[in-house]
Amino acid sequence: MPWLLRFAIGSLVVFVIGALMIAWACMSTGWETLSWFAWGCLTAGIGLIGSSLFSVVSAVIHRAWRRFSLALMSVSVLLFLALLIFAKFA
Repeated sequence: MPWLLRFAIGSLVVFVIGALMIAWACMSTGWETLSWFAWGCLTAGIGLIGSSLFSVVSAVIHRAWRRFSLALMSVSVLLFLALLIFAKFA
């Protein structure tokens, strides 16, 4: 597996960490909730944007892994849209 795809999967792990921060903010109370929610949205967004960029670059460079790279990019874009919708209604 190329290193760019490993970085893309690592960026998805960063998204999961951000999603856990958002979940923690939804379960806690007080003023610290806002900071957990903001940091969670920022971390999750950076993870998804990084994952999609690494996937696109990998799809261009590595022809053998193109289908996997495009699938990973599609998942990243869909999760990013879900994050935006969640942030709008939260």
